[in-house]
Amino acid sequence: MDFALSAVDYIVLIGILAVSVGIGVYFATFDGGPKTSNDFFLADRSMHWFPVGVSISVSVISAITFIGTSALSYYSGPGFWATVFSRILGGIITAAVITPVFYNLKITSVYEYLERRFNRFVRYFAVSIHMISTFLILGVVVYAPALALNAVTGLSLVGSVVAVGTVCTFYSTIGGIKAVIWSDLFQSIIMMIGIVVITTTAIVRTGGISEVWSRAMDGGRTDLILDFRLDPTIPLSFWANVIGGVFIVLPYAGSNQNQAQRYLTCKNLESAKYSVIAGSFLTGIFEVLIVIMGFVIFSFYYGCDPLSNGDISATDQLIPYFIVEVFGSVPGLPGLLISAVFSAALSTFSTAINGITTVTGEAFVRRVWPNLPDTRFTVIMKGVSVVYGILFMSMAWGASFAGSSLIVVASRIIGDLMGPVLGVVLLGMLVPRGNSRGAIVGATVGSAIGVWLLISSIVFPAPRGGGPPLSTELCLSNDTSIDQTYVGLSATSVSPPEDTRAWIYRVSFLYHGLITTMLTFLLGVLVSLVTSKQYTGADYVDSELMSPVLISMYRKLPDTWKYKMELRERDVVEAKDENGQSDSSQNDGIANPAFELNDKVVTLRYPVHD
Repeated sequence: MDFALSAVDYIVLIGILAVSVGIGVYFATFDGGPKTSNDFFLADRSMHWFPVGVSISVSVISAITFIGTSALSYYSGPGFWATVFSRILGGIITAAVITPVFYNLKITSVYEYLERRFNRFVRYFAVSIHMISTFLILGVVVYAPALALNAVTGLSLVGSVVAVGTVCTFYSTIGGIKAVIWSDLFQSIIMMIGIVVITTTAIVRTGGISEVWSRAMDGGRTDLILDFRLDPTIPLSFWANVIGGVFIVLPYAGSNQNQAQRYLTCKNLESAKYSVIAGSFLTGIFEVLIVIMGFVIFSFYYGCDPLSNGDISATDQLIPYFIVEVFGSVPGLPGLLISAVFSAALSTFSTAINGITTVTGEAFVRRVWPNLPDTRFTVIMKGVSVVYGILFMSMAWGASFAGSSLIVVASRIIGDLMGPVLGVVLLGMLVPRGNSRGAIVGATVGSAIGVWLLISSIVFPAPRGGGPPLSTELCLSNDTSIDQTYVGLSATSVSPPEDTRAWIYRVSFLYHGLITTMLTFLLGVLVSLVTSKQYTGADYVDSELMSPVLISMYRKLPDTWKYKMELRERDVVEAKDENGQSDSSQNDGIANPAFELNDKVVTLRYPVHD
């Protein structure tokens, strides 16, 4: 299909991009601009939970989700909708177990926690994983949607990448995280408009909800809404979405700087928890609506599948193709709907810039120049932000080697690479005896397995073919599918080719995070128990480094259990230095004994000098 965006479409598209730029300009000028690093990175911890929650949500709902999940629903069935349960469950777990620790420590980079709990090596391991996974995901986020738009609409590939990268880099740099969060709120509105317009139009043009359902039933899609089979090799079973999905959510929302930095901007811990839960809930809602969008578009194209008919060359071109075919004759509307895809890319891009700049500043710049004045540090970080924006645009071209569905690629990167970081964080927060040896061994093995799974998915891809029924029977008519009348086609799917790969390579991509996280965590526990030193009264871990869930459980244990487990609860004794000043470093090895329960500090067995 030959199509080119009109002048009106470009005006609408540029106008929406200009709003994001305007938000950055506002927070850089009229709002005073981020003058300190605390303001630049954390908005001076002054944000309300609602915009933060929306920001958490739309930074997850990237262009990958907008284009990739709808295509996954169209071609593989709507089973991915069940991920809403994993989103909500993962958000609740993050808010209860992880968020309080990070927030109460008043840290800027969440990986600072790992140095306090274990050692510097573990921290820099997590920093390395964060930087590698961010570059890999950003390449897919920016390049693949731009490629799909270019193939269908003729929109310049280079222009799309540069436009998204330049706009994001600009408002993220001059306005700091406040500009990023409020831009995300605006972009969420554009995304929702796009989803609603596309879905409702497809329903109306198909003939109504009942007609959509009839075609979906005949096409074998309704049978895939709930798949309760326990086979872990089924990609989109209910259990893969819920159980495996939790371990896609937790590494990204719980132990990843890009997401955690959002809730660290909230004014208090309660607001931070609300933002995490709200963000996870909204993410689930967005994903369900996008799955429905793909489900409805299948019914619209029933009998004339664009991919089978050769109208598109890749599944991820489905949404751009639909926009062009249905709305191409309405000036400005294609531009608005394409801007919804751009908005999804903008939110994730700006989140990544802000997160990786923070990690770089806290892990490297402050380490090299510990006495650098804060104003100068902030200026340097703005320069670093620009550099990362340029690097992300350059790395986007590497996404051409992804060679798979967008949402599958992104989920594999998150599960395979970020899972070990989550495993180490959980080891630190939930296991008092967890030590640096356990963390290092667990993280090393978990990462090796994760890299192996990621590379294997590229070297040994799933065989093509099979899947739910598709048909091109109505394409024989000269009329477009918009005007076709449903006649109960006997569409059949091609028998799937035999998958001869080893069993581990056939396991659903949604389980990869579960595998790497639990392997890291359990191996870390085992090694920590084996290498723990004999308990002494001075071997304590600061209770602020442990999850409040663990502390709460400890408080409910019988005293006899506490004694057998060598858990202690001791009085807070303020130590004094030679000048009579408070010296917390002398309080029995506790770095910060301010976390008090009934005038006592909960202290847990931990071999500090391991």
